[in-house]
Amino acid sequence: MRLAELTALFGRLDFPGPEGRGHPPRDHVRAVEGAVRAGLADDELLLDLFALEIERRDGAPELAPFHVLPELGVRLAFAYWRPGRAAGAHEHSDWTVTAVVHNTLDVATFDWDATARARRLVPKRLFSAEAGRVGHIYGPCIHDPRNPTGSWSISLHLFGPHDGPVIEAQVGPIEGLTPMAPRAEPDDALSAALLAHERECVRRAQIDALERRGPQAAALLARLHARGDAGTRRRVARALGRTEALGAHTVLARRWPGVDLDVAPRAGRAELVARCGGRAQVLLRVDAWAGPALRAVSAAGELRPTDIPGLAEAEQLTLARALVDWGTFQPFEAQEN
Repeated sequence: MRLAELTALFGRLDFPGPEGRGHPPRDHVRAVEGAVRAGLADDELLLDLFALEIERRDGAPELAPFHVLPELGVRLAFAYWRPGRAAGAHEHSDWTVTAVVHNTLDVATFDWDATARARRLVPKRLFSAEAGRVGHIYGPCIHDPRNPTGSWSISLHLFGPHDGPVIEAQVGPIEGLTPMAPRAEPDDALSAALLAHERECVRRAQIDALERRGPQAAALLARLHARGDAGTRRRVARALGRTEALGAHTVLARRWPGVDLDVAPRAGRAELVARCGGRAQVLLRVDAWAGPALRAVSAAGELRPTDIPGLAEAEQLTLARALVDWGTFQPFEAQEN
């Protein structure tokens, strides 16, 4: 199934548009759920959707539509889940269809009626959803998806045109319910650098999801290679079975102007910390004996992996790759990105 076929299905089922408050029959929502399941099984639909996401949102990490079905107001969006991330308990008041397209999510649900009466979250069910699992919401729902793994997860969401918060307007504040807050614009060099890193992590999650999709994914991987930083390009090269460019003698140049790096001891380990004004972000943790390696990194404007003291060559390359993946250093020839 292609996106055009999915769009045509909505037309045949005569879904209500955004101007009315009508709810489609549940069998219609189930039909969309089945179509999404079939489309993801043969990759064509997912490739169509990723093509739009990559072109229109280009690594943006927040949940926002990349496509809206004409005349229906149905919104399509991808959500990206860093390791350990939870959405926080939130509600859906219109129908939705959701699919896990990469890795795994755990989903906690809450009893709507009991929560409304108690004005606090009342747990109902916890289930795990692997890649390929598709489900739908029809009636009002409160849930809290989270990524329980050490790798990024991706989910696909189709939202009805009237989805939004309603329960607190009906009964008052609900203890434990997470308000939907807009993402703040970065206001300092560290915030901007971390947002740029998160965009690259989104691109890398897309690469991981596309890696097993066969030759038809090559064009999308090429787009990600062209737009990504050195760490992202290295991920694309690996996905395509090519040799990575980062070697023991590659010159790495410092990025993130306005952000200082230093090393802090903590609980028998050493941390590489990025600082800007009063803000700090831990980038890497190593065993305390490798602290001199981090101190050399924090003081360097340029370095080669072989310049990092106290480490074997394989360890030097591992640390250098981590620095490139964070974006704090990039191969010298990649500095225009």
